[in-house]
Amino acid sequence: MIQIRLPRLARFVLGLFFGLALIAPLPFVVITPGSAQDVLSNVITPSKKPSVTPTFYQGDGKIYLLSIRITNPSAYVTGFELIYSWMRSDYSVMPRSLFYKDGRSAKAEEKIAKTEMVDSQISAKIAALDYLEKNYPQLGADKFAPSDIDISLSKTGGPSGGLAFALGIVELLTPEDILRGRIVATTGTIDEKGGVGSIGGIAEKILAAKKAGARIIIVPERNCRDLAPSLANIPDGIEIVAVSTLAEAISALNSKRPRDCANLGA
Repeated sequence: MIQIRLPRLARFVLGLFFGLALIAPLPFVVITPGSAQDVLSNVITPSKKPSVTPTFYQGDGKIYLLSIRITNPSAYVTGFELIYSWMRSDYSVMPRSLFYKDGRSAKAEEKIAKTEMVDSQISAKIAALDYLEKNYPQLGADKFAPSDIDISLSKTGGPSGGLAFALGIVELLTPEDILRGRIVATTGTIDEKGGVGSIGGIAEKILAAKKAGARIIIVPERNCRDLAPSLANIPDGIEIVAVSTLAEAISALNSKRPRDCANLGA
């Protein structure tokens, strides 16, 4: 057997190259599970100065809004961090360009995220009140304005809480106990007509829901492709429900066999 020994200088150059590769900033972000916040507990409240004061009905269930943690827009991930993240089953590594625009400052990204959160709250109020007006006309939801309901959520940005807000409003404004004591987690954007849109970090949000004790997780139908067995590992004891509208989400909570991603071929 012939052993080939590299010259000392070549070994030094190679070692320096790989060493720099481990600490050099790379255009990726690391995504980890975030928190789960119950929107029924002090997040959705009647406005202090409403035109019409809505009556809130408190049940014993929970609706968790799910979040993720992601690398700060002003920071870059090193090679060492990437290797560590790839070794973790609860971490994901994604191209930075999928989440942040080149040349945009961290302050600008934060401002955009806050604006998206405010817009999602407005859309959630309109969609929820429209649903109530059509399905519970006896409640007089047509007399309420979106400004009659306050949504207060700090340290969270982006539009992915829309579905959670809308479900929370419907649950609080109806005497019918939709949750029936269950702990439900959900994520997804929502438009004013009640359409539910896809979000990022779905696998990490499911882990956050599991940690918070949720057993039912309502996700956008469009995210089912991200939950295929080859891409994501769903924890035991978790029931995934796939929806495309607010109405479907509420129907799913009233169904013994709600539609899941497997029914959609995911």
